[in-house]
Amino acid sequence: MKKYLVCLMLPVFALTIMANTAMARSSNDISIMVNKEIVNTDVSPYSERGTTIVPLNVVQQIPGIKVAWNNSNKTITIERNEETIKLVAGQKSATIGEKKVNLPVVSQIKNGRVMVPLRFIAEAADAYVGWNPYDRSIYVVKSSPEMIEKTKSENLTEARQAAFELPIVRTLKSMTQGDGSSTLFYYFPEGRADQVFMSMGNGVEYLEVIDGRLEQKWVARFGDKGSKGPFFLEKLIEEEDGTQPQVSTNRVIYFKQILKIGAAEYGIIDINGKVTNLGHHEMPGLYDFFDIPEEEVQNNRNITPF
Repeated sequence: MKKYLVCLMLPVFALTIMANTAMARSSNDISIMVNKEIVNTDVSPYSERGTTIVPLNVVQQIPGIKVAWNNSNKTITIERNEETIKLVAGQKSATIGEKKVNLPVVSQIKNGRVMVPLRFIAEAADAYVGWNPYDRSIYVVKSSPEMIEKTKSENLTEARQAAFELPIVRTLKSMTQGDGSSTLFYYFPEGRADQVFMSMGNGVEYLEVIDGRLEQKWVARFGDKGSKGPFFLEKLIEEEDGTQPQVSTNRVIYFKQILKIGAAEYGIIDINGKVTNLGHHEMPGLYDFFDIPEEEVQNNRNITPF
């Protein structure tokens, strides 16, 4: 499905919107996103002994599970893949099938709402949970097998587009900001769809497809002083968070998307930093990548990650 600019002019690094959101809420508030949707709650999530406790309606948003509350015996029943998980409000243990497990924090009733330990239920439901300590955001991700399979397509363009259909998880320090331009750079190691660098404004980030999510692994801010970054970046790295990846190919493919006109300049940068501009192509929406005949394409299913 096309992602046209008119409805998707969201900052790549969650620059302005996320910053404004963080300022608008209390510094102690916790925000929760399940896949690509922010979950609104009438009772605020909170942390207890290192565990995030959330209203029951949060875990009800996780795909592939059924959640029920029995008010008479205060039992939460979760069904997934023919397996049943049960928690009782106030009890320190739960059951997964026939197995009894201890809980880090008990579920409880607060302000008339059933509150449950998020990570325990999410991971029991085979969902990934990520925590951003800088803006107190939690990501819960469970992509469908169909979405994951699309990212493994032998058609490189389809696989690249599919990677950006996955939920994006950002847990590193926010350190970049826009410069008012409408130009967005994507850099893919040649033949790869599961790894991408994106740059807009005064910084760059590296994202990697991992188990049904597109996860931020490195972010950096450019400056007049600093260290050299990956070979295709001309600017110096002044500040960074995460681990700077080593590019495993000798060339990267770049898409320089000009958002205002819905088109992109594209080409190849070799390991010596030589830029070969191959032309221009229509690119009306974010992530509307296209085939580049000069690119050496590998089988996307059989590539060793960094």
